[in-house]
Amino acid sequence: MLIQASDLERFSLSAVDGPIGRIHDLQVDDQGWVVSDIVASVGHWLTERLIIVRPTSVVKVDRSHQSIEVALTPDQIADAAGPMSHPSVSRQHQVAAYHYLGLPLMVADLEAADAGLGVALLEEEYGRERLDPHLRSLRALVHYWLEVDGMAAGHVADWIVDLADWRVAYAVVRVPAESGRRHVLVPVEWLGPISWSARAVYVGLPRNVIVEAPDYRPGRIPDLDYRTRLSGWYEEPLAHDRRRLARATRSHVAPRPD
Repeated sequence: MLIQASDLERFSLSAVDGPIGRIHDLQVDDQGWVVSDIVASVGHWLTERLIIVRPTSVVKVDRSHQSIEVALTPDQIADAAGPMSHPSVSRQHQVAAYHYLGLPLMVADLEAADAGLGVALLEEEYGRERLDPHLRSLRALVHYWLEVDGMAAGHVADWIVDLADWRVAYAVVRVPAESGRRHVLVPVEWLGPISWSARAVYVGLPRNVIVEAPDYRPGRIPDLDYRTRLSGWYEEPLAHDRRRLARATRSHVAPRPD
């Protein structure tokens, strides 16, 4: 059930009484890389608004018809909260900028239906402890740089999500190439802290391991053989590095022969 996150933006969203909108974004926890919120765009184009739908409400995913069905009633959709009720880091900073400048919150910068909640974020009684520093928008993370020891190893072009358990599996990374475009997949377990200000994802891998990883063709979902080869690629170079480090350490601490 793997799919690129950008492809989900073409999926329609249906409730118990029929289509209600489309998928707009996914919000994820950047520690476990689990999807916590499906952000959906619902309503007529004149009254369009964003709402949060929990993955637990999904009852059917139809890839052939590019649709997702949720077990929600029209009343539940009408009463659903917007993403500012559970804002990702990028939205938190967006509101913080208005707070710092002392400017009113503009409807153009936040969804009209969520403007009231956005203003609430600026109020002291909202409580900063309620903001989640690990909640990320996958749309916002596109074009972030992958950084290894102060060097760029490429930038995020997309994400691959497993719809079976709503977990992010890979970052699709465009890496430097002598000619043309070249993409690789980086398993999310190798991803480290994320910096909103630097627009960077820090990676616990040697740079050459990323830029020389097996080619990935965007839009083609990796099969089992590819995923097995990819797993071996990321494990084996690190195993070699660990063995070299262990030998160097033993050589350094071993007593000199008489």
